[in-house]
Amino acid sequence: MIKIITSLLLMVFSQAVAAQQVYETARSLRSLGMGGMYIPIVNDADALFYNPAALGRLKGMNLLLANVGVGINSDSISEIDTLTSFDPNDPSSFDSLFGKRIAAQAVAKAAVALPYFGLGYFTNYDVSLELHNPAYPQFKTFFLNDSGYVLGGAVPLGPDSYLGMNFKRINRWGGEEKDLGLTTIANGASFSDIGSNFDNKGVGYGLDLAAMTTLPLPLGPTFALVWQDVGGTAFTKTSGTDAPPHIEQNLSVGAGLGFDLPGIDWTAGAELRHLLEPDIQIGKKIHLGTELSLPLIDLRAGINQGYFSYGLGVNILIFHIDAVSYTEELGVYPGQTAENRYAVSLSIDLSFDANFHFTDNNGKKRKLKQRR
Repeated sequence: MIKIITSLLLMVFSQAVAAQQVYETARSLRSLGMGGMYIPIVNDADALFYNPAALGRLKGMNLLLANVGVGINSDSISEIDTLTSFDPNDPSSFDSLFGKRIAAQAVAKAAVALPYFGLGYFTNYDVSLELHNPAYPQFKTFFLNDSGYVLGGAVPLGPDSYLGMNFKRINRWGGEEKDLGLTTIANGASFSDIGSNFDNKGVGYGLDLAAMTTLPLPLGPTFALVWQDVGGTAFTKTSGTDAPPHIEQNLSVGAGLGFDLPGIDWTAGAELRHLLEPDIQIGKKIHLGTELSLPLIDLRAGINQGYFSYGLGVNILIFHIDAVSYTEELGVYPGQTAENRYAVSLSIDLSFDANFHFTDNNGKKRKLKQRR
């Protein structure tokens, strides 16, 4: 009887662990470099995706022509040779993949942001593979693609205080796990090739609400409250057998401060996310981060879900390259099942001041004394 009870408890616990990865779509690499902290300091077109109240802080126009990023985990790097050359008919060519989790992400965004108004588009892919069952090898495959349009706006409440709101239309594809054969994975040349094995698609409409204020004190302390996907964003089936899983609502609070001097900017902040989800352990909700901006280069560091993260940004006129090393917790609590990840992105954007003059300072882009 004890063995039966123990086995049942282990099964329940294992299912809880498998569902404990905190999934968020279209994340900024600048944010990830700062431990996931972002809502109190965002001040450009990314406000559409993180904090619409921050649209009220814009004084000119920010045109994000393109932002394209890719990321992989450490197992993907260590097994890159195996992944690119394994033969489904030769077990010795893929034996090293057993017990490994291969994961990759890709994101693309474009947006235009004006004072109090913004419009954006994003698409986000998330794929993971785990080879199991040595007797009949198959990849336990997770696939998810979100693509959507975001329309946001803000209104002033007083000096440096704003309310914001976003409306979102999201097309979701996948969101579940399937066992796929070795040949299927070996023949897949892109995310879409893998996604073609997933039938469930749906469309959903979401709402984000936000408020923020900056106090007239040294270092400009700013406080933000953001409620993403109010009530949860559900999807109506458009193809397949079932509607894709819904997006959980995400209530976040954050505080940030910093200074802006000629040639150097500094900002730091703290953020608590997913406050309405009691199943997520508190250590996974905490995000701390800081950024030091120098001419041409931005240095970032933070703590994400109990793990250190590091980021670097290189700014050359309208081109911005960001790279980050961070860790995601796949288990219930920080320190249980850490997965190291690495990502890089390229952005092309134009910024104009209130008089529509291009804002640039020796290659380091500025927006009315605000870091991008």
